[in-house]
Formats: sequence, structure tokens, C-alpha cells
Amino acid sequence: MYTAVDISKQSPKAPQIQKNKKTPVLKSSLSIANTSGDSTWPDSLKVYVERSFAACSTSARKRLEKQLNQIISSAVKNKKLNSINWTIRPLPKACDLEPQPVLPVKRTSVSAGIIDTSDNFDSEERKERRLHRFQKEAEAEAARKEAESSSTMPIPQPPNTADVHNWDADTIVGTCTRLEKSYFRLTSAPDPSQVRPLSVLRNTLELLKRKWVEENNYTYICSQFKSMRQDLTVQRITNSFTVEVYETHARVALETNDLGEYNQCQTQLKQLYAMGLPGHAMEFLAYRILYFLYTRNKGDINAAMAAMLPSEKQDQAVQHALSVRAAMAAGNYHRFFMLYLATPNMGGYLIDKFVDRERCASLQRMCKAFRPRLSVAVIAKDLAFAKVDDCI
Repeated sequence: MYTAVDISKQSPKAPQIQKNKKTPVLKSSLSIANTSGDSTWPDSLKVYVERSFAACSTSARKRLEKQLNQIISSAVKNKKLNSINWTIRPLPKACDLEPQPVLPVKRTSVSAGIIDTSDNFDSEERKERRLHRFQKEAEAEAARKEAESSSTMPIPQPPNTADVHNWDADTIVGTCTRLEKSYFRLTSAPDPSQVRPLSVLRNTLELLKRKWVEENNYTYICSQFKSMRQDLTVQRITNSFTVEVYETHARVALETNDLGEYNQCQTQLKQLYAMGLPGHAMEFLAYRILYFLYTRNKGDINAAMAAMLPSEKQDQAVQHALSVRAAMAAGNYHRFFMLYLATPNMGGYLIDKFVDRERCASLQRMCKAFRPRLSVAVIAKDLAFAKVDDCI
């Protein structure tokens, strides 16, 4: 039904509008289908074809020829070759160059109706484009609603465990049976033959308690306790026995004024108590408050008091530590030294670290209040000296 003919033969009277001086547009090798009934093309169609080639690059000419063939064949088939307003019709998609500006044309009732042609809006290509556009709009709306909901109620993301070391696979169980072992800092992976298991560590703790009472050698005892703590750590043993080891080492360190080791034990005990393991949590809470008074760390004191439960404040040791803090804050040296003489547990060892500081500050207040005379006996009594000679 359709025969392929050359544009230049089909419309010999068409004006020879050139894209440039070297290559005429209408002398290209484009072949377009045409019916036998229509012998001539409207001038607007000729200009449309020329505009299409003028806006098309050399690499896209073959694609443009194919698209023009389809457009014109469809118009001929629907008998709308002369009714379509080719002046305002969009150029084919193969025209990747900037289209030439077209003068505005007054729309008529005919041209307004011609725009909604089956070729323009009802073609499969246009339907597919509209479908993609509606899908993108729906996806964007869904993403917006999801973002709004996630902003009010964030969904926790699963943790990234790709680079997390599997400590369970590397946990060892010691095989060493020696009760006594000096502490050495690890510089490589622990050797199970040099690590004592839990059953041996229990016997070691009892042995160290007896040796501390009998020999009172802190250098030896401290090295043995640090070795026990190391064996517990490399085997990841966390239970009531772990709490007992750290509590015992902390008390021994307090007794010998080793606040460095005491503070390490105190820090670890705080974490163990937070895990719900049984121990003397209130005793060491009172020690922690007294330690903060020694370091004058008001921020940590306030944080510890804010985190206390009402039941914790009812404990005798905790009440005593809070009373010491209140007396120091108020400058009430008389009450402070009365509390110093009645310190429960081993809190006196901590107060000993800053009692001389408080005595100097208290003596200044006493001299201002009782001048010109102040007996040494009164000073010794009020500042909690054991005897008068100690304050001279």
C-alpha cells in the first residue's frame, strides 16, 4: 500500500532550505512512506521536515529518518496530513540540538483540536512516557511520607557487625595450676598454659588473704592481685567472684594509701555493680563520694548524688559520706571532725588524704573567731588530734 520515495522527488517545488552551505537538508538520503492518493505535501510539513534536520546532529540522522517516516505514515493513514498544524507540532525526539524558535501562531478551533491527535497523545510511546512519569510521582510521594514518618519515629538501624571482632571465638580457658604468679603486661595473645582457670583463682584469693594478714607485703600482694585480674579479663569471667577480687584489692590499696590501684578497682566495680552482680555496692559508693571530696571534683559529686536512688541514700555509709560533704560545703569544721572520728568501714583512710587540708582551713577560722587567745588543747580537741603534742 505504501511506497518509499525520496523527498526531493515527492515535492519538486519545495524550497531548498539548507542547514549550512555545504550540505542541503532536502538532498539527504531520507525516504518516507507516502500514499498514492496524496501527491503533494503541505508547505508546513516541508518546513517541519527541514526544521527537524536542522535541529538534528549528523550521528542521529538515521534515527530521525525512521521517526519522521513513522510520523508522516501515521498522518497519511489517518488522513490528517493536511489538517495537522505542523508549525507548532513538537520535533521528533531524535532532534537533540536546540530547536529553532518558532513565531507564536494564533490558535484556532481546528488547530486546537488537531493537537490531541492519536499520533500525539494516544501513541504507545506517549503512553509509556506518561506511565513512567506517574510512577515517579507515586514513588516520590511514598518516599516523602516515609521520610515524615521516620522523622517522628526513627527506626533503629541494625548494627554493622562486619568489622566487629568476635571475642567469643577467641576466649580462652586457662590450664595453669600454679597458685602464685607475678604480673606481666601482655604484649601478645595470652597463652592458655600461663592462665589460671576459675577454680585455681579461688584458691589463689584465699592464699593472698592469709599472706596479707601474716606478711603484710604490699608489693607482692599488689602484683598477685593484678595477675589475678588479668587472668579474669582474658578469660572474660564476670561473676560474683570477680567482684570479690576487685573489692579485696581495693581495700588493700586503701589500707596502704595506693589511690592509683584503688581508683582502677573502683572504676571496674562501678561497671560490675551496674550489671547487677552482688557485692558491697553501698560501701564503695560511700568511698567514691569521699574520693571525689579528696579530688575536689564537684561535678562528679553532683552527678553521683543526682543518680542516687532514695534507698541508697538511706544506707549508713552513704549517709555519712553525704554528711561529710554537707559539712565541708557549709564550712562547719566542728561537725566535719566529729564525722571524721565516726567514719564507718574504711572511709577513714580516704579522709586521711585531705584531713590536713581541712585542719589548716579550720584553724584559720578558729584564729579569727577566738583571737587574741586560743589554747592548744582546744585546737587539738576540735581538730580531732589524738593528743596535744600532735598539733604542735
